[in-house]
Amino acid sequence: MSYQNLIKLKGYKPYFQWVNQHWSSRGKSLEFYKHKYLVEIYKDQHPEIVSKKSAQGGGTERCITEAIWLADQFKENALYLMPTSSIVGDMVQERVDEPINNSKYLAGRSGRLGKILSKQTDKVGLKRLGKGFVYFRGSQNANQITSVPADIVFVDERDRMIEENVPYFFKRLLHSNRKWKRTLGTPTIPGFGIDLEYEKSDQREYHIKCNHCNEWQHLNFEENVVYDWDDNLKKVSNEKLICKKCKKLVVPWECHTEWISQNKNSDVHGYFIHQLYSPFLDLKELIGNSKKTAIWELQQFFNQDLGLAYEPAGAKITEEIIKSCIRDYTIPHPCPDSVVGIDVGKVLHVVTKSKDRIVDIRKCEHFFKEDGPNSLEEYLEARQPKKIVIDALPETRSAMKLAKKFPGRVFLCYYSGLKEVKEKEIKQGKWYKVIKGEPVVHTDRTLSLDSAFNFLNKQNCFMPKNIDDYLEFKTQLKVLVRVILEDSKGNMKAEYKSQGEDHFGHAYNYVTIASDMLTRVVVPEIFTI
Repeated sequence: MSYQNLIKLKGYKPYFQWVNQHWSSRGKSLEFYKHKYLVEIYKDQHPEIVSKKSAQGGGTERCITEAIWLADQFKENALYLMPTSSIVGDMVQERVDEPINNSKYLAGRSGRLGKILSKQTDKVGLKRLGKGFVYFRGSQNANQITSVPADIVFVDERDRMIEENVPYFFKRLLHSNRKWKRTLGTPTIPGFGIDLEYEKSDQREYHIKCNHCNEWQHLNFEENVVYDWDDNLKKVSNEKLICKKCKKLVVPWECHTEWISQNKNSDVHGYFIHQLYSPFLDLKELIGNSKKTAIWELQQFFNQDLGLAYEPAGAKITEEIIKSCIRDYTIPHPCPDSVVGIDVGKVLHVVTKSKDRIVDIRKCEHFFKEDGPNSLEEYLEARQPKKIVIDALPETRSAMKLAKKFPGRVFLCYYSGLKEVKEKEIKQGKWYKVIKGEPVVHTDRTLSLDSAFNFLNKQNCFMPKNIDDYLEFKTQLKVLVRVILEDSKGNMKAEYKSQGEDHFGHAYNYVTIASDMLTRVVVPEIFTI
């Protein structure tokens, strides 16, 4: 039985009605006249919904309220995931606790009124409404996710999640009859995270009908925003939001509007929300942001202001960079002093390198000869590389066994960061750390990829003239994109996002570390350039 029929039969309160009666934001009831674009989103309770949004678009409020409503009305559990636990505390205090306290009904249902307080659950990460629960969790720790059964899962700020943990999110629904999914967030780069999820959806865009010429249109910055710009004073004037056809002023909430799907073949409902429809739009500030020149500022303009994915120029390895590294040789290529980098996926992705060039690229199906043909062990015995750096996860036991078979040559690499290395030392070139007495190397994911890709950018790592025979390797080098993001403390931080399978990209990173280890002078605990 659908929940709509259950509401009619049992007398449960419909979600949108419940929101209007019981929910508030900063002490005021939610306002939908000037936020017309949110009405259909609130009324839509399709089993799977994706929302690609700019900052302050109203998506988080929509999802929080549905989580509380479900627990209150249906005695079911909601799991609300955010990137880190530190974000959860502030969000819950302002956007969950305050509205509950401001509603006599919700305060009673959560046990905040009367003597039943001692019998109810009220913690930062766990809210009880009647007999239903809402779990608020940071997603950086898989253990916090896997222990929670849920009927609906919310993934808020999808692009900021740790990719390795994402597959666990919706497995919390396996024992639920409802199995509702909600994914939302501000995009970063094309083809990744929320942008990719939206592309798979029915891609609903909000269209308005101009009150002057009756032209239907989806607002965008290039066609609907006009202004004068004084480049000397860096000043905006005469800024307007206009109809793209008749050029007259438009006020979105005063127009006839409609959400229109761009992809009728998908069963997933997807919404694209951006600031041009918001009554709180500061057009002067928006235009000013578009004029900024720093890469991270432009990234923020497209992502946070327009809700669009953006790939900065020079942020990844391109076909042109690969072509510039091609030299007159072919692979497989013999080399007496080779090194190997290995990334572990369903198969083993192997890149072999000499001091200055790639000499082999291949995939091995097994770790060891006893496991089957095409084994990594057999390949390493034939090649006899001087150094081998292998992904430490997820096959740590097999990697350690490999280290015992090739003592002094195999190192397990962890992307653990380099917190123990000071910023001054990093600037001096100390970009990975070998643990003394152990076959283990630690590095920072972003810093090491920066170093590895720098060799290609400067043509210090050569490619064979038959590199086009290894299209998977080329593709997986090009999917890693460097972006600048703001962390929970407001600091700007660089990191690499992947637009697809990237095993060979990391194998190349590991082989670059292995190559560097051959030329370093060993100092206790740290290798220095």
